[in-house]
Amino acid sequence: MDLFVGLSSVLTGVAADKLAPPLDTINIKQTYYQFVQGQAGQTFQQLLQIYSQNQNQPPQQIGDIILNQSGDAVRYLARSIMLMWYLGSWYDPAELQKYNGPNPPPGMVPAQQVISAEAYTQGWVWSVAQAHPMAYSNFAFGYWSANPPSLADFVGGGA
Repeated sequence: MDLFVGLSSVLTGVAADKLAPPLDTINIKQTYYQFVQGQAGQTFQQLLQIYSQNQNQPPQQIGDIILNQSGDAVRYLARSIMLMWYLGSWYDPAELQKYNGPNPPPGMVPAQQVISAEAYTQGWVWSVAQAHPMAYSNFAFGYWSANPPSLADFVGGGA
């Protein structure tokens, strides 16, 4: 799990302690881990191995290795994992690859699968936007009357 969280932090730019907080009642990381394992078993293990072998490198270098030097299967799985963390949905890596060529399918977007209701509400897109999904919020009543916390408060690091 530590490798998955570290890898996910590199791919998303969200601090690992925000992806896997010490007090985590929803445990979305476990849901995501199991989901990816079920979708891309061997390629997922290969991606984790690449991260494990390079985890002491700067994040930009790890990202370059994964996204530019590890082949299409790993590259598109990494992209699917990024989308999963941000949107709470799964985009099949093979489908993503079709949309990255010179002639993407016209007028369509890649099919996606919402992983769970929790995945939707926990998508990092909401934190990056300093917002929340419709009809769901962890904020206290009246939160809208004050300026939102800084982006760094939401995603960690120096963002």
